Amino acid sequence: MSRYKTINANEADFAEFERLANAYGLTNTALLTAMVTYFKVTKADPRDPKADNPTDAIKALDKRLISFIKEQEKKTLNPIKEALFDLASSEGAARKHELRIVNTNVKKIITHLRIDS
Repeated sequence: MSRYKTINANEADFAEFERLANAYGLTNTALLTAMVTYFKVTKADPRDPKADNPTDAIKALDKRLISFIKEQEKKTLNPIKEALFDLASSEGAARKHELRIVNTNVKKIITHLRIDS
């Protein structure tokens, strides 16, 4: 059987604690356990409520990923596309059909990688 200890809190903080427990559908004991687990896992500092928000971190990572994709499009995919156009104009009609197929596929790749922010 679990043994319990008493935690001292002023009335306002205890009322807020109970409100949180009710909002999450937890008992006071279950909320305290969840809070301790949360702080252990996230390593968040409860004294600093303005600590990094995970949502903001994900948004920043998303922006970096989009920038990376756009850079790859500029440095790699668009030059490939231009090279295909140059090749098509220099090779003549014999390879135009094949080059059109490749060009269509390159356009599909670029379209799928293009993400508007």
